[in-house]
Amino acid sequence: MSDVSDAVFLPALVRGLPPPPDATLDPYLDAAAACFARHGISRSAVADIAKEMGVSRTTVYRQVGSIDNVVRLLAARELHRFQETVPPAIGGAKGPQGVLRIMAGVIRFAWQNPVLSKVLHDEPAILGQFFAADLPALVNDVAAIITPAIEAAISAGLIREQDTRALAEWVTRIGGALVLAPPATDLDALLESMLLPVLDPP
Repeated sequence: MSDVSDAVFLPALVRGLPPPPDATLDPYLDAAAACFARHGISRSAVADIAKEMGVSRTTVYRQVGSIDNVVRLLAARELHRFQETVPPAIGGAKGPQGVLRIMAGVIRFAWQNPVLSKVLHDEPAILGQFFAADLPALVNDVAAIITPAIEAAISAGLIREQDTRALAEWVTRIGGALVLAPPATDLDALLESMLLPVLDPP
């Protein structure tokens, strides 16, 4: 059986990601992340990012635009940074176990992100607006990102043949719920009990 990280799953996953921001924007995104982690997204403004950097508000706005656009750029950068950690995290695991380790890594990466942690703990209003307006679109977007990787893994015989889009949405919903409400039990054991019966090839 092929290694799910090197040969099949990871390349397809990377192809599905939104493009990473240009590296020249890193100082702006670093400053934004510091502001978001300190004050929260809803309480941060372009002027705060400018102050953090020691530049003018106009300079920041010309480079990264509005706060909403900064959030999108920062999320894209973090996704690409996460995928760089995937091969070591998988550690040579094959098939479904490799998929489980990727999913566990995504969840732990989210738990440890200072901006997301700030939002989860201190900005319930943002979460409420998100659940009311944006959650269905996010589920659809994330499922679209991981669908090519699932299709590649199924084609290679690494995981059970099934409806790829349905599986992508199901995995997305489980992962999102675990990010928002960490389980009281061991994460890896929980994912194994929930996902292995669905992923293991017959």
